Amino acid sequence: MTDEQNTEVPADVPAAPDATPSANGSFLLKERFEIRFDHPLPELDSNGAKAYEVKDNINPQRSLFALICGSETSPRLSYLPYMKSIDAPNILKLVEYGIVTAETGNETIALVYNKPTGARADIFDENTEKMTPDTFKSLALSLLSACDVLKTFGLTHRAIRLNNIFYKDPSHKELVLGDCLAAFPSMYQPLAYETIENMLCQPQSRGNGVFENDLYAVGVALLGLVLNRDITSELSTGEQIRQKLKNSSFTFLSGNEKIHNQITIVLRSLLDDNPEDRCDYTRLFNYYDGKTTAFSSTDSYDRSTRALTVNGEKCYTRKSAALTMLANPDFGIEVIQSGKLLEWIKNGLENEKLYAKIEKQITAEKENPDKSLLLARICIFLDCSLPLKSGDSYMFPGGLAKTIFYNKKNNIPLTALQTLIATDIIKLWYQEQPSLRAPTNAGEFKLYISRNDYGYGFDRIMYDFDEDLPCISPLVGKTFVNNLSRLLKALDNFKGDYNTLPFDKNIIAYLRCKMGKKIDGILIDINANQDTLKLGAVIRLYASIQSKNGPAQLINLTQWLVNMSKPLIQSYHNIKYQKYLEQELLQISKNGKIIEIVDILENDEARNRDRTDFSEALKSANFLLTEKAKILSGDSKIDDEARDLAFRFCSILAVLTMLSAFVFSLIYWMIK
Repeated sequence: MTDEQNTEVPADVPAAPDATPSANGSFLLKERFEIRFDHPLPELDSNGAKAYEVKDNINPQRSLFALICGSETSPRLSYLPYMKSIDAPNILKLVEYGIVTAETGNETIALVYNKPTGARADIFDENTEKMTPDTFKSLALSLLSACDVLKTFGLTHRAIRLNNIFYKDPSHKELVLGDCLAAFPSMYQPLAYETIENMLCQPQSRGNGVFENDLYAVGVALLGLVLNRDITSELSTGEQIRQKLKNSSFTFLSGNEKIHNQITIVLRSLLDDNPEDRCDYTRLFNYYDGKTTAFSSTDSYDRSTRALTVNGEKCYTRKSAALTMLANPDFGIEVIQSGKLLEWIKNGLENEKLYAKIEKQITAEKENPDKSLLLARICIFLDCSLPLKSGDSYMFPGGLAKTIFYNKKNNIPLTALQTLIATDIIKLWYQEQPSLRAPTNAGEFKLYISRNDYGYGFDRIMYDFDEDLPCISPLVGKTFVNNLSRLLKALDNFKGDYNTLPFDKNIIAYLRCKMGKKIDGILIDINANQDTLKLGAVIRLYASIQSKNGPAQLINLTQWLVNMSKPLIQSYHNIKYQKYLEQELLQISKNGKIIEIVDILENDEARNRDRTDFSEALKSANFLLTEKAKILSGDSKIDDEARDLAFRFCSILAVLTMLSAFVFSLIYWMIK
């Protein structure tokens, strides 16, 4: 989905097992599609996914194959229902998808496609004649029509390259776009297919991108077909960027080879370094229909007649100045502090508005000894289309969550990202975008990163910012967790030490993002320093998920929670009741229903009765202890009241004794 829209789309992947193993080692997906792991199709491998033969058990005549997604990244889960609904002639049809167990033992997504009916577009023939304008027209319209269909759904392809494009039929007159779901967007794109801005980023940090990125990739693919070779370069990334800035993308990529003028006009438009000037399907159709005679093209960048020199590099445009300053931060800060940048903007670019904005920023940061933030802000003002620099790497804010996900999976430090998120640079970048809106929760990222509690930190940002990402807690093992039910199932399948806690920060962050604010109260208890509050909150949380989402029985997880319930049992004061709870929980653990643990451990009546009994017993014990202390104390004295009472008692006893003796004597005398 394009960064402009930020629409929440449910990941429509069923929670129940979608595939079951068969006797011959194949997997049956949705009780219909038999994925045959003993019949690999390496020529159809794409985007890090392995291809295998598929048999439709209802319609065996269908020609299908499956892509088994790798575990290095994550499939584009939010795109799945949309791509399945699309039935366009120039997009490879997604027939079905679901969760299977790969040969590695990891659960992952399987994507079932119709097999392409033509050859892959990157298979070149040296004897092929030069492409005619009519053939080019047909190929270009077919690719742009596919991009146009995706645009109507708010989607981007971001995997348009010759080895992922197929001819529609042996006539080679139309093309079909291949998979765009199996991995992160643009993860496996060669640098040549990326714009200058995207070339700066690591593949995992490019984000979903925009429609114009696909147009550029279409231009590179068509150029490769025209030249009958794949477009590659042995130059370094930095040198390729410099060449594109200096000579334009078309000139650099085409290598000044002679191309028919009618084809050149279209390719120049598609590869225009100003994204607004790239032609789409409608503009190209109108051009071929004679409604327009050419494509409009404006200067890609504000060009100065005077050069700004940064570390010996002469810069004539805002983009080149920003790039050079970011690449050489010490020299960039020197240019800013010396006033050369402001002078160049005023007298070279002659942009009073930009001059005032940057001058105001420099003045505001004058007393701040850390000039790195000043440099970052000024480079955003110079060219807001550039990605943000994080340490030595570049990243688009739309790719932040996927960058965190990738770094966590590959144990790459997140220090540089933490520094970036802790500032307002991401917020400023979105403010400067002419057509992008910041995510509604982007303003809270600084808060998330500043807290080390459960439900916060990088995990919260990762899941809050990107709905495509599955839970990657170590506790879920090889299970693909893309919803609440599958999370509980993964914990139920846990094979480790049951003395460890049945949750971690990653899981709690995932649940907070999936369940929303309604669990904020539980989150407070989980972050409490009391084990009883923490464990009780987690048990209530899991019980709620099981009741609403299933599975109906979780025997192992229930036993695990019972195992960890000792602090909750001991929170009751009555020893006999503790023994009773232990006996009951032992029986409950066999039923696999977490709510039964809550019912017995969180019983308000039992809890109140225990408190009352304990309070009464405590009072009695305190009284007896006080009395004992008085008696045993070496310097204690009998109270005056007690002494008087004793004297009175003794006097009365003496009188009674005398009276009794007198009465008995009298009676004896009378009888005698």
